[in-house]
Amino acid sequence: MNKSTEKDIDHNNDLAFKLAIKTLEAYAKDCVVAKGDKTMDPILGSYLLVNNLVIGLLFKAEGFEQDVVAILKDAIDDAEYKINKSRKAS
Repeated sequence: MNKSTEKDIDHNNDLAFKLAIKTLEAYAKDCVVAKGDKTMDPILGSYLLVNNLVIGLLFKAEGFEQDVVAILKDAIDDAEYKINKSRKAS
């Protein structure tokens, strides 16, 4: 991989992270919470956000749905690895 490609991937990764954070913040701000709670149910919120993202990704990937499903599984594994590694370092 050349430097330009690596730089572009880093840029796109940072952009994707920032957009994900903005989406999470907007969702948490506007979602309906249970009476007496100050936050949303994190399990339900996670499911709803991921489910709707996957619907959009699969819709746009017509003909490549199984490839996208495989990539999503890899992305989940990679994210879990990064979080676990980060927690161990703390």
